[in-house]
Amino acid sequence: MRMFVPISVAAMFLTLCVNAQGADAITLALGHSKTIVLPENPSTGYTWKIDQEGSDNLSILAIVDQGHKRGASMPGAPGRHSWRLRANARGHAIFQLVYQRPWEPAPIETRRFEIDVP
Repeated sequence: MRMFVPISVAAMFLTLCVNAQGADAITLALGHSKTIVLPENPSTGYTWKIDQEGSDNLSILAIVDQGHKRGASMPGAPGRHSWRLRANARGHAIFQLVYQRPWEPAPIETRRFEIDVP
């Protein structure tokens, strides 16, 4: 079963198809890019990072970590973390992110993106 879920992407909405495993499915044409944006609040200790063990075949992508952007100007306010993915070769990749405090053993959230470059 597939359903469509909107997520915020660089001040616009991108509709991603969520597959049966709960991963966001993205199809990228060769040479094209998408930006993934997730809410983040590093003042709580939680940050997003690429899960190398949960990811696969990232060599077909050029990944630029665009970092954290503050939301509001008040201390402790949440913001956004973004990554730009560019398809450099054909194939299938899994890009997995974890939201975790560095001193804790397990993440509180995992986001998995299955990327096809036909």
